[in-house]
Parts: sequence; structure tokens; C-alpha cells
Amino acid sequence: MLNRSIQRLALHSEFRMNVPPKGWIRTKSVQISTSQSTKSEVGWQGRSTHTNASMAKTFAAFPASADSSFPPLSQTFHTFKTSSPGAYTAFPLCAARACALHRTSPLFHHAGSLRFISSTSATFYPRKPTEDNDHEEEAEEQEEKNPEQEESTTDPSTEVESTEVMVQRTRGDILSSNTTQLVRSDPNWTPKEVLVIPVFRRPIFPGIATPIALTNPEFCDYMLKLKNETGSHPHIGLFLTKEKHVEEGKLIQDLSEIHEIGCLGQIVHVQGVQQLGMQLLVAGAGRILITGIIKKEPFLTVSVERLPDKAFDPHDKIIKAWMLEVMSTLKSIVKLEHLFKEQLQTILNQVDVSNPGLLADITTSMTTADRESLQKVLECLDVQERLSQTLRLLKIELEQAEMQKSIHKQMEENVSKMQRKHFLTEQLKIIKKELGMEVDEKEDLIQKMTEKLAGMTIPAAPEKVIQEQLKKLSLLEASSPEFNITRTYLDWLVGLPWSSSTEENLDVNTARVTLDEDHYGMADVKDRILEFIAVGALKGTVQGKIICFYGPPGVGKTSIGKSIATALNRKFFRFAVGGMTDVSEIKGHRRTYVGAMPGKLVQALKYVGSNNPVIVLDEIDKLGRGYQGDPASALLEVLDPAQNHEFLDHYLDVPIDLSQVLFICTANSLDTVPGPLKDRMEVIPVSGYTAEDKVEIAKRHLIPSAGTDNGIPHAAVTIRDEALSTLINKYCREPGVRNLQKQIEKLLRKCAYKIATKAETSMTIEDSNLDSYVGPPVFAKDRIYDLTPPGVVMGLAWTAMGGTTLYIESVITSGAEKASLRCTGQMGDVMKESSDIAFSFARRFLRELDPSNNRLEDSAVHLHIPEGATPKDGPSAGVTMITALLSLALNTPAAQTLAMTGEVSLTGKVLPVGGIKEKVLAAQRAGVESIVLPADNRRDWEELEERVRGNSAVFFATHYRDVFEIAFPSLSKKKST
Repeated sequence: MLNRSIQRLALHSEFRMNVPPKGWIRTKSVQISTSQSTKSEVGWQGRSTHTNASMAKTFAAFPASADSSFPPLSQTFHTFKTSSPGAYTAFPLCAARACALHRTSPLFHHAGSLRFISSTSATFYPRKPTEDNDHEEEAEEQEEKNPEQEESTTDPSTEVESTEVMVQRTRGDILSSNTTQLVRSDPNWTPKEVLVIPVFRRPIFPGIATPIALTNPEFCDYMLKLKNETGSHPHIGLFLTKEKHVEEGKLIQDLSEIHEIGCLGQIVHVQGVQQLGMQLLVAGAGRILITGIIKKEPFLTVSVERLPDKAFDPHDKIIKAWMLEVMSTLKSIVKLEHLFKEQLQTILNQVDVSNPGLLADITTSMTTADRESLQKVLECLDVQERLSQTLRLLKIELEQAEMQKSIHKQMEENVSKMQRKHFLTEQLKIIKKELGMEVDEKEDLIQKMTEKLAGMTIPAAPEKVIQEQLKKLSLLEASSPEFNITRTYLDWLVGLPWSSSTEENLDVNTARVTLDEDHYGMADVKDRILEFIAVGALKGTVQGKIICFYGPPGVGKTSIGKSIATALNRKFFRFAVGGMTDVSEIKGHRRTYVGAMPGKLVQALKYVGSNNPVIVLDEIDKLGRGYQGDPASALLEVLDPAQNHEFLDHYLDVPIDLSQVLFICTANSLDTVPGPLKDRMEVIPVSGYTAEDKVEIAKRHLIPSAGTDNGIPHAAVTIRDEALSTLINKYCREPGVRNLQKQIEKLLRKCAYKIATKAETSMTIEDSNLDSYVGPPVFAKDRIYDLTPPGVVMGLAWTAMGGTTLYIESVITSGAEKASLRCTGQMGDVMKESSDIAFSFARRFLRELDPSNNRLEDSAVHLHIPEGATPKDGPSAGVTMITALLSLALNTPAAQTLAMTGEVSLTGKVLPVGGIKEKVLAAQRAGVESIVLPADNRRDWEELEERVRGNSAVFFATHYRDVFEIAFPSLSKKKST
């Protein structure tokens, strides 16, 4: 029975937090007695012999030192048995803390216990005998009388086989039958030299058993060699690294990398971890100080000396008070800390409070303090100071636990309130439903949709889909995610104006009045709209059209679209497509995606509530293209009258009629609009305004609007016409009126400041004081050259900002054996080709005009266009380049008040160009009196209004000879004579 009981004293190898190993039960106890010598240490060691050689395990070792704090060996120990045969194991401990190893429980009384604090450390605590030993002995005797009853408490399948146990008594060190050293009996014994193992995260304290993983293969081999040379349980030095962010596993080669005070550790158990190296179970044996380096190769080995605690009086009231406060703080933490509550309670029950140093070390190791604070406690040898530092760390832990509890309580309260509110809301719904006070949300939703559909005329295909979705919605639970998806889909289907349209105004005279009130000028645009309305009046209906206004910024392309909607009595919707790269913005997302929505066109129909609105697609020339598709290609279906009556949105997935919609597109240039898209639109150019137009626009629209926005009282500010003309000619030469609006707002803000500060009550803006309000003129001179020298000629060009003057400069840089031409000024490829054609034709024309003139045949010519930062391209500067080259070769300036435009072929034929209106307006702004245009552009000139033509003299040319006669009248007369 003795052998069987001692064998059951072994420790199960399966370590689990808080829960004892499966199958462990309380069985019988055994009384172990021994004699004790006065000076020498006496201990017992048992070793089990099993039929399986791998089952032979050392199971227990008990010190019997006279001055030990442990109880005498004549003590009752509870034994255990496990349902897992073959799992018995025991670990030897250091001499100062040797004890029986098994799972700890408040019901068990024993010489010592193994207490798990975390997954990486274990602490050993001695326990004093209690009065319960007498009761336990009685239980033992009762169990010996009834052995059958003992066996009935366990499953026969899990019965542990009896083994013979050999018990041996020895003096000095406790040795096994194979002389393996388990535990040294002298607690103050210190090795002369130890191998240094760095600790990276937290220092190790005496009395703490900690597993340490070794990953370096060479270091693992060295540890095995050291274990074989020095015995089964060698000592090592555990020292904390000074740097916090040191790579774990790094070998230490210098003492400057670690703290000089550390912990002496004894290797209790060595276990190989597959593919990870080796894992050591190390028990802290005491504080040590590094006194020197023994060797650095292969690994750092140092000489150490033990650092005992400073002498103190165990009965000192101050120390006892510190200990009581530490214990009280621990109990407070136990009440708040749920995670380690059982472990902390066990510690409080088993720690020997008569040892203040041990109490400080154990409680400090339990805290989550930083490594520096823990190292400071480890280096403290004054027990009272150590208790003080420990208490400070425990107070911090207590504050954290209280804060954690407060947060947890707040979260529980919030969750409880939410749950209570939810339950009450559900109960209220049920009660209201039973009383007939509230109908079901789903039924109410279906009823409202059905009532709304009853007053609508919906095409067959959408109506079929709507009925199917309503049936599906009635079968779904309101809490189902599919319910919300179906509901949203039905909202879009039911919310579209399938048959709802506004009554159109087909009165041409009323529409003309509306357009004239909103916009000044733009006769060609207004005429086209009025024609469109007149056709609708004769047919009785207006079908949707696609119109594209293109022209420079600020000329009213977007605002004219809103005026058209007002004139037709249609709803208006605008969205910009500039920079759009996703096809889904036009055709919608498929419903399989999260957050799917219909395209902008469907959104526009639902927003305006009618199926015949005016929709403006702004900046269509700036459409993007990305990996989501090409929106320009998606617009082909939208803007095609033959297809848009069955437009298919990806989200709705039912055909929608867009044929009643009037689409108006705006663009600054048609160059970037794809050809197929341009082919589907009726393009109407919107040119810039003349100076007279801008004056009228400012007086009718801009000044009244800016005065209201800036809070100017009526008639407080008067702007003279000559001041407006100066503002337009010297500050706002662009074809649009947007910059003019900014300058007027700037001027009126100055006036508002003077009125608000009571500096003036009324002001008159004249030409003489204009610069005091808007600053110095932006265009101080109308022309770059007052008089153009030989080689310089003024041309006319069209840009996205409107028309502009373009000077062509040419000089001869040096003589050369072969003629050459160099071009600068950011010319595009087309313009470079025009310069080559102009140079070739000018040389041939000069030979015919004056065979003796060889300046273009043996010279290097440089052709330049000013404002080199502005890119330029196009063929319309051909006649200007030829004229500049001939002026240079003949050393004769061209006519001073002349500007020209036109493309020239290699044979000298003048070809037509575009942008005639913009170029004419630019010439007028520059003070040009005569303009040369291609003969084929006569129709464009005649379409211009009289106020746009002004007093300019225009000449039409079919061949360059016509241009030469106008540019060089004196040379032409000489040639004719």
C-alpha cells in the first residue's frame, strides 16, 4: 500500500490553467517518517519501476533541513491517481524550495505545491501543517480497512498498474540509484561560474519556475553537453537585457548588453521541441551578481556571487505592516480580477507570510509592470524597500483592475439597456398588433406599394417584375438581409415616373420671351431651340433630341439648357460627366454587389418625377476611361434616338423609355469627343461675346445679381458705360463673361466695405477711378507690336478659350550653304508640317517674284510663335507663316492693321478653316482693321451678325497671290507695273 500511495504522488505532465487534469481524484494518504540529523541534511527519494522502461520516473524529493521553513517529514501527504497511465512525471527542485510536485487545490495539504501563475511561469510555495491532518489520517485508516471501496471510485479501464518503489535514505546531496543529482540541500550554495542566458521580456525572480525556449541549434547542443558534464540539473545565470527591442534569441557576447544583477537558475527539466530547439524548465534559486567574465567562447560564461537580503528583524512592526498591506492589496485584486481569481486566492492561502522577501518576489512577478520596474525590484536587497516597490506595483495593478471593472460595468449596462429596450419594443409591437393599434410593417409596406401602383400606368415588362418582387417580399422575414435588398429594388421600380410627364409649352412666342430674358445674344442657339419648339407645335408632341453646345468657357452653355427647360415647361436635371471612368455611373451597378444603385439617368428620372425632363450632360468632352469600362461607349445607347426607348439599366434590369428626354451636352472642344458619339448629336457652336454684348450682359444680369449677393443698397453704386468698356477691354478679354462677373463682384465688394465703414454712402465708378477698385489693367497694350517689323505678321487662331491673335516671328540666324528652318513655340505636329509647307512655298514664290533674292536659299531661318508655354497646333497659320517668311526675305513689313488666317497647300491654294466668329472677335479686340479669310469661309462670314462684323474690312483669298497683294500692296503695284 505504501508503494502504491507514493507512486500516486507523481505529477501529471499535462499542465492546464485553473482546471485540474482529467481523471484526478483524492485517494488515500500515507504516513512517512524519518530520522533527522542535527547538522546534515536527510531526504528521501523514490523511483518507480514499471514494465515499460520509458515509464521509470523520479517522483518526489523532500528536504529535511533543520533550519528549513518546511514542515518536518513526519507529515501527512495526500496521494492522487490519474486516468492517464504513462503520464506520471515529477520535476526536481532547487534545494531551497524542494517539495512534492502535484496539482494544487485548497483541499490538499502537503509539504509544498506547484502554483501556475501564467502560461510561462510557475511558483513554489511552502505550506504549514494544519489541524486537518488528524482528520486525513482517520480517512486513511478507513480507506485501508476498505480497499474495495477505494477501487470502486474509479473506472476499471483507467486503473493504474502497481509498481515496485525503491526507497533509499542518504546523507548530503539526494542521489538516485544512478547517482543523478536532483536537489542540493544547501540553500546558499552558489556555483563559481554560470552560463549566461539572456532574458528579453521580464526578469526571473527567485522562487519562480519558468520555461525558457532555446532556438539556437549550437546553444542547444552546448546546453546538452553542459548537462551531461555537470550533472542532470546544472545552474545557469538569467540576466535581463538592457535594450528593450533586442531580437529574441540573440546571443550575448558583452556584459554591457545585460544587467549585472540577475537570478541564479537551476535547470529542472529539459524537453526537446520539434523544429523549435529546446525548452528548459528553470527554477529561480537566488539573486546573483556578475563579478567577472570567465570566457566568451563558445558562449558567455561569467563568475558570480550570491546577493543575500540585508539583515532585518522578522518581528519588526514596520515590515509586518508592509506585508499586511501587500496581502490586503492582493485580496482587493482578487475581488476585481476574474481571470486569475482562483490562482490569486490559492496564493493567499499558501504563501508563507513570515518570509517578506519571498512574498515581495512572488507578488512582483505576478504584476504586469514594465521590465525596468521589475528589474529594479530584483536589484533591491533591502527587504523593506522591496516591499515598498512591490506595493507600488500592486497599487497600479489594482487601479487597472478597477478601471477594467468600471469599463466592463459600463459595457454591461449599455448592453442591458439595449436588450431591455429591444425586448420592450418587441413586446409593445405585439401588444399593439393584438389590439389593432398597429399593423405589421411588412404588410403595411406591401399595401402602400400596391396602392401606389393602382394609380400608375406601367409597361408590361416592368409590371411583371414588380408583381414578382412583391410576392417575394411577402414571403421574406423582415429581419432577413434579402428583405431590405428586395425592398430597395421595389422602391426604385415603383418610384420611377413610368407614365408621368409634365405638360409642355409649345408656344413659340412665349418661349422666345423666356430665352431673351435669361440670355442676351446667342441668336443662332435661340433660333434652333425655337425651331425645335415650332416643329413640336405642328406635330402636337416633342420627341427627345440630343443637342450639343460647344464653345469656350463662360459663354452660357449650361445656363442656356436651364432656360430651354423653363421655356418648354420641363423639369431640369444636370450632372457633370467630366472625369467619369465608371460605366456603372451611366448604366448602374448589378444588384449582386453590396450597395448597388441605379445609374445617374434613372436617378434623374426619379428625382424630377417626370419622364420628359431636360437632362444636361456637362463637360462631355472630358469623359475618362478606366478599368471599369468606357463611359463614352455606354452613352452611345443613351444618346441614340433609335435605341434609348428601351434603355436597360443594370440595376433595374427592365427596359426604360428615354425617348421623351431632351438631352443637352456641353463641351469646350469636339476634338476629344469620340466620332460615334459626336455623330449622334446635333452640334451647335456657342461663340464668345463681343465687347458690346458683354456691356449689355453686365448691365442686365451681372451687376444686379452681384449687387444683391454683396448687399449693396439700390442706387448706391453706379457704374458708367465707359468704365464697363474699360473693364472688358483691359481686364476681361476672354470670350466668356465668367471673369467679368468675378471682376464686378470684386469691385462691388470694395464698395460694400466703404458703405459698411460709413466712408461713403454712394459711389460712381468711372474710367478714371476704376483701377482703384480692381487694380492696374491686365492688358496694358492691345497688341504686342505697335508696328510690326519685317519678318513679323499677325495671325488669328482658335482655342478652347475662344479666338486669339497669334504673331509669327522669323529671323535669319546665319548664312549657310543649305537652307534650313528651325521652329519653336510649342508647335504641334500639324503646325510643324504647316511650317515646312510654308518654307517650301515661300522659297518657290520668292524665286518667281525676285530671282536675284537668295536670302531663303542660303540662310538658316528661325521661326517662332510667342507665348511658348502655351501649346499650339492646327493648319490655319499657313498663310501667316508664308507672309512672315516673305516679309523677312524682302525686308519689308506687312500691312500694320492686318490679320489673317487660312491653311495653304503646297501649291499655294488657300483652304478653309474653322472658328471664324471667334477669330473675328479676337481681331476686333486687338484693333485690327483688315482681315484676310479663305474664300471658302465666305458663308461663315455672312452668317455673322452685323454687330459681330463691326467695321472690319474682310478680304477673301483663293490663292496665296491674293494674300500677298493685300499684305504687301506697295510690292504688288511695282510688280504689276
